[in-house]
Amino acid sequence: MKKILVPTDFSDNARQALDVAVHVAKKIDAEIVLLHVNEQIGAALPVSEYYYTYDRSIEEKYLNMVHENLEKLLEEVAAELDNKNVRTSVIGGPFSTIIEDVVKTEGIDLIVMGTKGASGLKEFFVGSNTEKIVRIVNCPVLAVHDNATLEFKTIVVPTTLESDQKKLFEGLRDWEAIFGGKFFLLYINNPGAYRNDADIEAREKALLESTGLKNVEIFKTETFTLNEEQVIFDFAKEHNADLIVMGTHQRRGLSHILLGSLTEDTINHAAIPVLAIPLK
Repeated sequence: MKKILVPTDFSDNARQALDVAVHVAKKIDAEIVLLHVNEQIGAALPVSEYYYTYDRSIEEKYLNMVHENLEKLLEEVAAELDNKNVRTSVIGGPFSTIIEDVVKTEGIDLIVMGTKGASGLKEFFVGSNTEKIVRIVNCPVLAVHDNATLEFKTIVVPTTLESDQKKLFEGLRDWEAIFGGKFFLLYINNPGAYRNDADIEAREKALLESTGLKNVEIFKTETFTLNEEQVIFDFAKEHNADLIVMGTHQRRGLSHILLGSLTEDTINHAAIPVLAIPLK
């Protein structure tokens, strides 16, 4: 893990994400790319023989504000990291498209971003920026909510224990090697995926042996539930968890609309940080 991308809109939430990213970067000597996506960039749009124009002075004021804020953040972060380990960037365009491009061109290993989540109609029709990024990038995304801790020692991991969870367990192994912590695997029984104790233990053993994850304890729900999200939150609260880690299939289009994503729902509604690891 050598490059960490931190998108910022200069909000308090984004600043908290930056603090978490700095803490992570110090542990692994990683470079931070602090990015502001300028979605306000002006454009001249043809309408019949007329054109819609914009006031360039407004955009210049906006960009001056952006650069001033980035310089301030750069100075603060540079006080904790080597100057060579942090740099800033401003790119104009649609947020999710820019993030996806930067991840590919820069070889980003982790995105740390603040999120306020989304709910109700906003969640259904629009969603949060964070959940959109989780669906499209090929690296883990750490979604940081308000009042996040800098240390992740108690980690809840909802898992199906299916074979595709191997990438999730590999990600946990890498996380454990850097940060330590205790992992509480949570298997949620539901009518569509019931397994007996012997089957659960056999699947857990196979995944642990193939990935080398060590400090683990497994729990399963004793009763069936259709509200998996609430089970996760209740379990995390009961164990005073600092972090939830989940795999994501990154569904898009009709698949996403019909099947949804428990990981994205968790990101939108959680009170603690959520690390989403792509399973592809």
